[in-house]
Amino acid sequence: MSMKDFISEIISRTRDEKAKLAEAVNAGTNVHSFEDYKYLVGKMDGLRLVLEIVDEILTEDEEE
Repeated sequence: MSMKDFISEIISRTRDEKAKLAEAVNAGTNVHSFEDYKYLVGKMDGLRLVLEIVDEILTEDEEE
């Protein structure tokens, strides 16, 4: 697997997981308390941050 394929796979899986979490929160799946809600929203925020970091790294590489 090339580095480009590896990074694309990370991005794809991260987006998929973020979408699953958003769907679960919207549907109320596994959200039995406010603590559960905060936990899921925190995971979504963490995945968003990962995508931003990867995007920044890729943008930096393009500029060089």
